[in-house]
Amino acid sequence: MTLGQRLKQFRIDRGFSQPELAELAGIEQSYLSKLENDKSVPSNDIFRALLKALAITVEEFIHRFDAIKDRSQLILIPDIELKLAQQEQVLIHNLRRYLYMASLLIILGVTLFYTGYSKQLFDETRYQYESPGIILPGEPSDIFHSWRNMINSDSREGRAAINIKRVEMAKRRNNVILLTDENRGQYFVEDSAMGKRQYNLDKKEELPRSINNWLQILGVLLLCSGIMGFVLEKRFNKE
Repeated sequence: MTLGQRLKQFRIDRGFSQPELAELAGIEQSYLSKLENDKSVPSNDIFRALLKALAITVEEFIHRFDAIKDRSQLILIPDIELKLAQQEQVLIHNLRRYLYMASLLIILGVTLFYTGYSKQLFDETRYQYESPGIILPGEPSDIFHSWRNMINSDSREGRAAINIKRVEMAKRRNNVILLTDENRGQYFVEDSAMGKRQYNLDKKEELPRSINNWLQILGVLLLCSGIMGFVLEKRFNKE
Protein backbone atom coordinates (compact mmCIF):
# COMPACT_ATOMS: atom_id res chain seq x y z
CA MET A 1 0.00 0.00 0.00
CA THR A 2 1.28 3.46 -0.92
CA LEU A 3 0.79 6.81 0.81
CA GLY A 4 -1.74 7.86 -1.80
CA GLN A 5 -3.72 4.62 -1.52
CA ARG A 6 -3.80 4.90 2.26
CA LEU A 7 -4.97 8.51 2.08
CA LYS A 8 -7.72 7.60 -0.39
CA GLN A 9 -8.84 4.68 1.78
CA PHE A 10 -9.22 6.91 4.85
CA ARG A 11 -11.13 9.49 2.79
CA ILE A 12 -13.57 6.88 1.55
CA ASP A 13 -13.92 5.31 5.01
CA ARG A 14 -14.79 8.72 6.44
CA GLY A 15 -17.35 9.30 3.69
CA PHE A 16 -15.62 12.36 2.19
CA SER A 17 -15.50 13.26 -1.47
CA GLN A 18 -12.27 14.71 -2.86
CA PRO A 19 -13.68 18.27 -2.89
CA GLU A 20 -14.91 17.91 0.72
CA LEU A 21 -11.58 16.65 2.07
CA ALA A 22 -9.62 19.19 0.05
CA GLU A 23 -11.74 22.00 1.50
CA LEU A 24 -11.32 20.70 5.09
CA ALA A 25 -7.56 20.42 4.61
CA GLY A 26 -7.28 23.78 2.89
CA ILE A 27 -5.78 22.46 -0.34
CA GLU A 28 -6.84 22.27 -4.00
CA GLN A 29 -8.82 19.26 -5.18
CA SER A 30 -6.36 18.77 -8.02
CA TYR A 31 -3.48 18.60 -5.53
CA LEU A 32 -5.38 16.06 -3.41
CA SER A 33 -5.92 13.99 -6.54
CA LYS A 34 -2.16 14.02 -7.20
CA LEU A 35 -1.54 12.92 -3.64
CA GLU A 36 -3.98 10.02 -3.88
CA ASN A 37 -2.43 8.91 -7.19
CA ASP A 38 1.09 9.10 -5.72
CA LYS A 39 2.11 11.78 -8.18
CA SER A 40 3.19 14.00 -5.32
CA VAL A 41 4.17 13.72 -1.65
CA PRO A 42 2.59 16.13 0.83
CA SER A 43 4.69 18.46 2.90
CA ASN A 44 4.68 17.94 6.65
CA ASP A 45 2.21 20.81 7.19
CA ILE A 46 -0.20 19.53 4.55
CA PHE A 47 0.11 16.00 5.98
CA ARG A 48 -0.89 17.34 9.39
CA ALA A 49 -3.82 19.21 7.86
CA LEU A 50 -5.04 16.02 6.16
CA LEU A 51 -4.76 14.01 9.37
CA LYS A 52 -6.71 16.70 11.24
CA ALA A 53 -9.43 16.74 8.56
CA LEU A 54 -9.68 12.93 8.68
CA ALA A 55 -9.52 12.92 12.52
CA ILE A 56 -6.77 10.30 12.63
CA THR A 57 -3.32 10.08 14.20
CA VAL A 58 0.04 9.36 12.63
CA GLU A 59 -0.02 5.89 14.25
CA GLU A 60 -3.38 5.10 12.61
CA PHE A 61 -2.18 6.32 9.23
CA ILE A 62 0.98 4.18 9.15
CA HIS A 63 -0.58 1.18 10.90
CA ARG A 64 -0.73 -1.09 7.84
CA PHE A 65 2.53 -0.04 6.24
CA ASP A 66 5.57 -2.29 6.16
CA ALA A 67 8.15 -0.25 8.07
CA ILE A 68 10.98 -1.86 6.07
CA LYS A 69 9.49 -2.24 2.58
CA ASP A 70 7.74 1.16 2.51
CA ARG A 71 10.34 3.05 4.53
CA SER A 72 11.80 4.98 1.60
CA GLN A 73 8.43 6.58 0.90
CA LEU A 74 7.34 7.02 4.52
CA ILE A 75 10.44 8.94 5.65
CA LEU A 76 9.72 11.67 3.08
CA ILE A 77 7.28 13.09 5.66
CA PRO A 78 9.10 14.24 8.85
CA ASP A 79 6.22 13.38 11.22
CA ILE A 80 6.13 9.82 9.91
CA GLU A 81 9.92 9.53 10.03
CA LEU A 82 9.89 10.66 13.68
CA LYS A 83 7.13 8.21 14.57
CA LEU A 84 8.99 5.33 12.87
CA ALA A 85 12.16 6.21 14.78
CA GLN A 86 10.21 6.19 18.07
CA GLN A 87 8.66 2.81 17.22
CA GLU A 88 12.08 1.41 16.39
CA GLN A 89 13.43 2.56 19.75
CA VAL A 90 10.55 0.87 21.53
CA LEU A 91 11.12 -2.27 19.46
CA ILE A 92 14.85 -2.32 20.29
CA HIS A 93 14.09 -1.80 23.98
CA ASN A 94 11.55 -4.63 23.98
CA LEU A 95 13.94 -6.86 22.04
CA ARG A 96 16.72 -6.27 24.57
CA ARG A 97 14.36 -7.01 27.43
CA TYR A 98 13.20 -10.15 25.62
CA LEU A 99 16.79 -11.35 25.13
CA TYR A 100 17.66 -10.54 28.76
CA MET A 101 14.70 -12.64 29.88
CA ALA A 102 15.74 -15.50 27.59
CA SER A 103 19.28 -15.33 28.98
CA LEU A 104 17.94 -15.30 32.54
CA LEU A 105 15.84 -18.38 31.81
CA ILE A 106 18.93 -20.21 30.54
CA ILE A 107 20.96 -19.25 33.60
CA LEU A 108 18.17 -20.25 35.98
CA GLY A 109 17.60 -23.47 34.07
CA VAL A 110 21.26 -24.52 34.26
CA THR A 111 21.45 -23.55 37.93
CA LEU A 112 18.32 -25.48 38.92
CA PHE A 113 19.31 -28.54 36.89
CA TYR A 114 22.79 -28.61 38.44
CA THR A 115 21.33 -28.09 41.92
CA GLY A 116 18.99 -31.06 41.49
CA TYR A 117 21.60 -33.22 39.78
CA SER A 118 24.39 -32.57 42.28
CA LYS A 119 22.01 -32.81 45.26
CA GLN A 120 23.99 -30.07 47.00
CA LEU A 121 20.94 -28.23 48.28
CA PHE A 122 18.84 -31.27 49.16
CA ASP A 123 21.26 -34.04 50.11
CA GLU A 124 19.96 -37.56 49.57
CA THR A 125 22.48 -39.21 51.91
CA ARG A 126 21.34 -40.25 55.37
CA TYR A 127 24.01 -40.94 57.98
CA GLN A 128 23.61 -43.47 60.75
CA TYR A 129 25.73 -42.94 63.87
CA GLU A 130 25.95 -45.36 66.80
CA SER A 131 27.01 -44.76 70.39
CA PRO A 132 27.67 -47.85 72.59
CA GLY A 133 27.19 -46.06 75.89
CA ILE A 134 28.09 -43.19 78.20
CA ILE A 135 31.77 -42.40 78.70
CA LEU A 136 32.51 -41.39 82.26
CA PRO A 137 34.82 -38.46 83.15
CA GLY A 138 38.48 -39.41 82.83
CA GLU A 139 37.81 -42.38 80.53
CA PRO A 140 39.12 -42.51 76.96
CA SER A 141 36.64 -41.98 74.16
CA ASP A 142 36.98 -45.61 72.99
CA ILE A 143 36.50 -47.12 76.44
CA PHE A 144 33.90 -49.63 75.23
CA HIS A 145 36.40 -51.06 72.76
CA SER A 146 39.71 -50.60 74.59
CA TRP A 147 38.87 -51.35 78.21
CA ARG A 148 40.52 -54.82 78.03
CA ASN A 149 43.85 -53.22 77.05
CA MET A 150 43.78 -51.19 80.25
CA ILE A 151 44.05 -54.35 82.45
CA ASN A 152 47.07 -56.62 82.74
CA SER A 153 45.76 -60.12 82.10
CA ASP A 154 48.99 -61.96 82.81
CA SER A 155 48.20 -62.56 86.48
CA ARG A 156 45.32 -64.32 88.17
CA GLU A 157 44.18 -60.98 89.65
CA GLY A 158 44.25 -59.45 86.20
CA ARG A 159 42.09 -62.18 84.71
CA ALA A 160 39.63 -61.78 87.57
CA ALA A 161 39.60 -58.03 87.03
CA ILE A 162 38.84 -58.57 83.34
CA ASN A 163 35.83 -60.71 84.20
CA ILE A 164 34.54 -58.09 86.60
CA LYS A 165 35.16 -55.32 84.09
CA ARG A 166 33.43 -57.30 81.34
CA VAL A 167 30.28 -57.53 83.43
CA GLU A 168 30.49 -53.84 84.31
CA MET A 169 30.91 -52.73 80.70
CA ALA A 170 28.10 -55.01 79.59
CA LYS A 171 25.80 -53.34 82.10
CA ARG A 172 26.93 -49.90 81.02
CA ARG A 173 26.42 -50.63 77.35
CA ASN A 174 23.39 -48.75 76.09
CA ASN A 175 23.44 -48.49 72.30
CA VAL A 176 21.89 -45.37 70.82
CA ILE A 177 21.41 -44.99 67.06
CA LEU A 178 21.17 -41.52 65.54
CA LEU A 179 19.88 -40.95 61.99
CA THR A 180 20.67 -37.57 60.42
CA ASP A 181 20.93 -35.87 57.02
CA GLU A 182 24.01 -33.99 58.24
CA ASN A 183 27.48 -35.40 57.72
CA ARG A 184 29.20 -34.94 61.08
CA GLY A 185 32.38 -36.79 60.18
CA GLN A 186 33.58 -40.23 61.25
CA TYR A 187 32.64 -39.49 64.86
CA PHE A 188 31.50 -36.70 67.13
CA VAL A 189 31.02 -36.28 70.87
CA GLU A 190 27.98 -34.97 72.75
CA ASP A 191 27.77 -34.22 76.46
CA SER A 192 25.27 -36.08 78.61
CA ALA A 193 24.14 -35.84 82.24
CA MET A 194 26.63 -38.47 83.50
CA GLY A 195 29.49 -37.87 81.08
CA LYS A 196 29.55 -37.89 77.29
CA ARG A 197 28.69 -40.02 74.32
CA GLN A 198 30.81 -40.61 71.28
CA TYR A 199 28.85 -41.33 68.12
CA ASN A 200 30.70 -43.28 65.44
CA LEU A 201 29.62 -43.37 61.81
CA ASP A 202 28.05 -46.76 61.23
CA LYS A 203 26.77 -46.53 57.66
CA LYS A 204 25.44 -44.23 54.94
CA GLU A 205 22.24 -44.68 52.97
CA GLU A 206 21.01 -43.06 49.77
CA LEU A 207 17.38 -41.94 50.05
CA PRO A 208 16.08 -40.44 46.78
CA ARG A 209 14.21 -37.13 47.23
CA SER A 210 11.62 -36.15 44.65
CA ILE A 211 12.46 -32.45 44.98
CA ASN A 212 15.81 -33.04 43.25
CA ASN A 213 14.01 -34.65 40.30
CA TRP A 214 11.60 -31.72 40.12
CA LEU A 215 14.50 -29.26 40.18
CA GLN A 216 16.07 -31.06 37.22
CA ILE A 217 12.78 -31.10 35.30
CA LEU A 218 12.18 -27.41 35.99
CA GLY A 219 15.76 -26.62 35.02
CA VAL A 220 15.38 -28.39 31.66
CA LEU A 221 12.09 -26.57 30.98
CA LEU A 222 13.61 -23.17 31.73
CA LEU A 223 16.73 -23.95 29.70
CA CYS A 224 14.68 -25.04 26.68
CA SER A 225 12.45 -21.97 27.01
CA GLY A 226 15.46 -19.66 27.00
CA ILE A 227 17.04 -21.37 23.97
CA MET A 228 13.71 -21.29 22.14
CA GLY A 229 13.51 -17.57 22.86
CA PHE A 230 16.77 -16.96 20.99
CA VAL A 231 15.69 -19.24 18.12
CA LEU A 232 12.38 -17.40 17.69
CA GLU A 233 14.11 -14.01 17.88
CA LYS A 234 16.44 -14.95 15.01
CA ARG A 235 13.57 -16.33 12.96
CA PHE A 236 11.47 -13.18 13.43
CA ASN A 237 14.43 -11.00 12.46
CA LYS A 238 14.95 -13.00 9.25
CA GLU A 239 11.29 -12.60 8.39
